Amino acid sequence: MNLSEDELADMTPRDFRHMVRRGEWTGRTGGACRGYAQANVTILPKDYAYEFLLFCTRNPRPYPVIDVTEIGDPHPKLVAPEADLRTDLTRYKVFQNGELVAEPTDISDYWRDDLVGFLLGCSASFDWLLMAANLKFRLVGGFITNIQCVPAGRFRGPMLVTCRLFKGAHDAARAIQITSRCLAVHGPPVHIGDPAAIGIKDLSHADLGALPNFAPQQPDEIALYWGCGATRMIAKEAKPPLMITQGDVEVLVTDRLTEELAN
Repeated sequence: MNLSEDELADMTPRDFRHMVRRGEWTGRTGGACRGYAQANVTILPKDYAYEFLLFCTRNPRPYPVIDVTEIGDPHPKLVAPEADLRTDLTRYKVFQNGELVAEPTDISDYWRDDLVGFLLGCSASFDWLLMAANLKFRLVGGFITNIQCVPAGRFRGPMLVTCRLFKGAHDAARAIQITSRCLAVHGPPVHIGDPAAIGIKDLSHADLGALPNFAPQQPDEIALYWGCGATRMIAKEAKPPLMITQGDVEVLVTDRLTEELAN
């Protein structure tokens, strides 16, 4: 289905999810449902669920938990009770023992009665707030850093971040102020400035969500880096028998406004 940017932004979360469920939208979810919070998704067997929840609690900047499903229930009751984690993302990644084995658009065949779904805040949620404040920025993509997360049980690994380039110090400072209220969707940046300081070699080569035709950083642009809730690197480190995540740029749109989750 072809939609304009305005049509996509004006959709309700329910209508957008149903469009995804029917296979009518297969692209990025950024830009959908103006003002509504989006969530990264990680699904694990119950035997791993407590350790993962502890891992998220110890690393709230990259992994802020906004909902956890009941065992075997694919419906996130707190933030989108009508949503179905098996069908409402445009792309999934299925890991077995830490190895990526499939990237389906529907995980009904993988669903089991012992699975627990975690919804983690996504930084795309606060982009609407930045735009409403008339801040000038561009999203670069996601990067693997040399910052190590605090381990919990079998879960450990490097932090992923998303980078945005802001025009000038004023807009960068305002972005920090605005996102500091949004702890449920990563809060303020974890790093500002030199990408090499956190192990990023080149902003033109994102590890996930790379944008085509990326223009190099300009002298008047300031780089801000927020924690990222993508857990594919954690899957490779923990090696659970089954772990399902969202795709690189395909997350779940919730029924909660980002402002509702702000502090």
